[in-house]
Amino acid sequence: MILSSLSYYTIINGYKNTFLSVPGTDNFIEGTKFNDLYTLHMIDTSVNSIVLKNILFVEQYLKTKIAYLVSEQYGVYTNPKDLSNRDPNDYLCRNNYGRSNRGRNNILRQLKETLTSDRINDSVAHYANTRNHIPAWILVTNITFGLTIKWYNILSAADKTRICSEFIQTPDLSVDDKKEFMSIALDLLRRYRNKIAHGSRIFNLSDLPVLPKNQLLCLSHNVLSADEYNKNIGKSDLFAVILTCFILIDNRYILINFLSDLMYTLKPYINVRLNGKSILEILGLPNDLFNRLDDLHREKFS
Repeated sequence: MILSSLSYYTIINGYKNTFLSVPGTDNFIEGTKFNDLYTLHMIDTSVNSIVLKNILFVEQYLKTKIAYLVSEQYGVYTNPKDLSNRDPNDYLCRNNYGRSNRGRNNILRQLKETLTSDRINDSVAHYANTRNHIPAWILVTNITFGLTIKWYNILSAADKTRICSEFIQTPDLSVDDKKEFMSIALDLLRRYRNKIAHGSRIFNLSDLPVLPKNQLLCLSHNVLSADEYNKNIGKSDLFAVILTCFILIDNRYILINFLSDLMYTLKPYINVRLNGKSILEILGLPNDLFNRLDDLHREKFS
């Protein structure tokens, strides 16, 4: 029944490394069952779904905050056909953005090109056909997370400070520290999502951005220790992605649901051991994950 819906290749080749007696071979540890690999596949898929849903919340928040700021500061008019981006009445005028960013004009051009592509959504089409402007809050509905991050990165220093301060409100970090964390955190979420979308396993990810130590320890309210960070725990792994979502999402109910979803998915396997490791260990997560996230949630909204 399993193989009628999932390919043998997906399960065996995707998850066998956890169960090999000698890495790089096809020799499985004695006693390994196909069901062990299938269990890991199902957990991997379920956890991915939960994390990706919450990355989407971060994406929505970022888009909303940029659209509000740009509309307030620079108006609601843009001309999609003017790719020179020099009109001072256009909210995508290059002079509204950071001049030190070499890719500024190219990114502004990309934003405008999304408004004239064959893939515009109904909201953009409606404004294009019935109004003389397409405001930023409509534009953001038609752009990717990656392009949204690029837009954030070319904001002026003052505008970027404002966005950063809305996401990261602690007085214990400097503006520059907040900006550094924000930039790396967004890139971490984007690259994690892209890797998962292309079939990577969450317990075998590599080449992800490394969250800066001082800011992470401060913003995680000590649920991650310096010793753990130095051992690459919570640095650029699944735990880092989860912590980043908890830090950037400023909605207690969404975070409660995030924690509840993780508990619902992982608790049935809490006493299961595969190849001598707990499920949480295989995923690179601390065994007291739920307590830590609950503590972080309480500290964040205390």
